[in-house]
Amino acid sequence: MEVRDGFIVGIFNFCDRWCEACAFTSRCRLFADVAEIQASLDPNLKVVVDAPVLPQEAPPPPPRWMEEMLQEMNEAATSLAVGQEDLPSQRQPPEEHVIIETRARRYCFQVHSWLTAHSYAPLNPIDPCAVIGWFHTMIPAKVHRAIHGLAEDWPDERDGTADHEGSAKVALLGIDRSHAAWLELVERGIAAQRDVAPFIEALVWLGEALEQVFPNARAFVRPAFDEPDEVARLLGNERSV
Repeated sequence: MEVRDGFIVGIFNFCDRWCEACAFTSRCRLFADVAEIQASLDPNLKVVVDAPVLPQEAPPPPPRWMEEMLQEMNEAATSLAVGQEDLPSQRQPPEEHVIIETRARRYCFQVHSWLTAHSYAPLNPIDPCAVIGWFHTMIPAKVHRAIHGLAEDWPDERDGTADHEGSAKVALLGIDRSHAAWLELVERGIAAQRDVAPFIEALVWLGEALEQVFPNARAFVRPAFDEPDEVARLLGNERSV
């Protein structure tokens, strides 16, 4: 786990985007950036956002070697854009993988219809309906990223673990939580077993299909979320300062 400027690097790449239910928002650069943008749009906070940076907080100017490196990178990027015809064409996922993505979208549409019919609006993250409501859109989004990331993956050119494995893991975790939430609705008597059965069947199918395509997905280590020892060490070091 890498920490930079107080933020855990890359933590937002493999989360479920449910910031209200996340314990790491104070460590997330994306959350901070979004909060800053929202604050800039609030007239009551505009003065705070536009306040000049204090001298002690101003970053030092980049060294000469970094300026030269950035210039070289810009020139290389410009040259690459000119010769884009030499790049390999974007690879499309096989039909059997597209079917998984299609089933994930179908589940999303069906759940949306169910939520609309029951006049449901997500509120409390602990509520099983909130879990179902949140993840029914997240699952197809992560499935799409995983499927297309796998199709476009070049293992020989990749540095480290594959991002599509992390996306598949987030989708699988969303499937697990949604499955449990549907069962809880039945246990509470909020929904009938016969009404819930098609959703659970779809989730089971999606989970098994993803496990076959991404057998190593659950072993993917997401920054912070799957590193309890690293998080405990970080918090311990901060308390000792």
